[in-house]
Parts: sequence; structure tokens; C-alpha cells
Amino acid sequence: MIVDFHAHAFPDALAERSVAYLSEKASVPAFACGTTRGLAEAASRVKADYALVLPVQTKPSQFRSVNAFAKRINDGEFDAFGVKLLSFGGIHPGDEDIAGELKEIKALGLKGVKLHPDYQQTFIDDPKNMAIIEKAAELGLMVSVHAGLDYGFTDCTHCTPARAKNMLRQTGAENVVLAHMGGFAMWEEVADLLVGEKVYFDTGVVARYMDKRLASDIIRSHGADKVLFATDSPWASYEDSVEFVTSLDITDKEKNMILGENAQRLLGLKL
Repeated sequence: MIVDFHAHAFPDALAERSVAYLSEKASVPAFACGTTRGLAEAASRVKADYALVLPVQTKPSQFRSVNAFAKRINDGEFDAFGVKLLSFGGIHPGDEDIAGELKEIKALGLKGVKLHPDYQQTFIDDPKNMAIIEKAAELGLMVSVHAGLDYGFTDCTHCTPARAKNMLRQTGAENVVLAHMGGFAMWEEVADLLVGEKVYFDTGVVARYMDKRLASDIIRSHGADKVLFATDSPWASYEDSVEFVTSLDITDKEKNMILGENAQRLLGLKL
């Protein structure tokens, strides 16, 4: 079983423009076109069973449109090539009614939300983000967080390992996934500060950047049961992302846990 716990897709009318803008902003090539069909086709090349879309809400006014599209994805409207697409909801720390909006997301059948502290210009240990994380935990929702450097925002990193640890200690949350193996391009700090904490890491977009020996060490120390396969598609290829996990110096059992079994447990998925 293969479950991608971190991907992106846009409505057809916005996909080309959005991918071009984001690719240029971060100087990162795209490996898919950014549509739901493009995501499903890319995932099908490695026989993935599920791909989870994580919408980034960049301003409060997007709440209705972002989550309406998320529901359409989650309801199966865009499933293709034998791949089931899922979606988390979008929320912004500047929203006025965080509790009410999280309840709406729960009522829509979405199983989590996405925070991107850099695009939302709010540190992860800001009280607004911590309020989202705490209320989401109360409602049984997961929270996926962009962690570490973002090449589009090299002047300031809003979710460093130190800030992530502070957030975890203050909230006591156990529902958080720190993307990019806990903090993109900050993996030595992840090893020092976050390994052993009650938090999940995902492998999104690390395949071409992270030393495999360090990744293997972090997984063995942190626990393979707390690591989730991810691509961050369209910003990484499925082939590279799967090969990264399968070539690590960990057991086959641990690889299977990462590739799909952990996500299956967390999201209640069926084959």
C-alpha cells in the first residue's frame, strides 16, 4: 500500500498559473501540472493507492472556496487512474472564528487541516496557530505543517525545529505532522530537538536534498511508526520519492509502515 500524505492540486482554471508562479518564486521545478488529474496520473506511476491534497489558504477570505474544492476532492469527484484522492481542509490563523471553521471542516468529512506558516506569515508557536492545533486535536483532526526552510521565503523561517518544539510543549498536541522530515534543510536540528517528541514527520520533497544516512538515523531514533510517505507533488516526482524510502537503511517492515500503513491507520483508509 502506498499513501502520499502530502500533495497539492489546484482547480483546473488556476493550476497552470499557480504552478508557474510558485515554481518561479521558489526556483523549484514542477514534476506535474498541478491539476487533480495530473496528480492522480503521477501517483499512478508508482501504483499509489491514495494521494492527500493539502490546500494552503493564504488569506482568510479563501475559506469557503478552498474547503468547497477540498470536499469535492474528498467526495471522489476527481479520482482517476486507479488513485483515490483525499483532501484536508484549509484554514488561516487570521480567521476570526477558528473554532467554528474547524467544526465546519469536521462536518465536511475532512480529516485534517494544513498550515503553512511561511505563506501565512505567522510563526508556528504564535498563539493563533497554537489555538488551531489545540482545537483541531479536540475535534480529532490532524494538522499538517510546513516545517523548515521554504525556498520562496529564505529571509525568515516561520517553523524552525526550535519553534516547533516550543509549540508541541505548550499545546501538548499529538495530532501534528511536521512536513519535510521535521524541518526542510534543518535536519541536524530536527535530530537534536524533535526526535522522540510526540509528532509525525513526512518525507515530502526531501528525496533530492536529504542525506539518506541521516534520514535513516532519524527514523530509527524517532520511530518508523511516526513517519509518513509524502511527495509534496508537484514539487517532487513519485518515482524519486518512493526510491528514497525504499533505499533507506531501515527494515522492510519499517519501509512498509512509512509507505502506507501509518497513513492507513491515521486516516482509517481501506485498500
